[in-house]
Amino acid sequence: MFKRVMAWILLAGFVLLLLNIAVFGIYRELSAAIYLAVMLMYVFYIIANKK
Repeated sequence: MFKRVMAWILLAGFVLLLLNIAVFGIYRELSAAIYLAVMLMYVFYIIANKK
């Protein structure tokens, strides 16, 4: 149950991050850097779990 709640919280944060980059533009460079870091962590996580 804890993992499911954390997944929903992370999903909401990710959607808000994308919304900030696309619509609001508050700290756009910082938001883009955070977005890239999250995406890289996701890619490395997928690669690590395939092995």
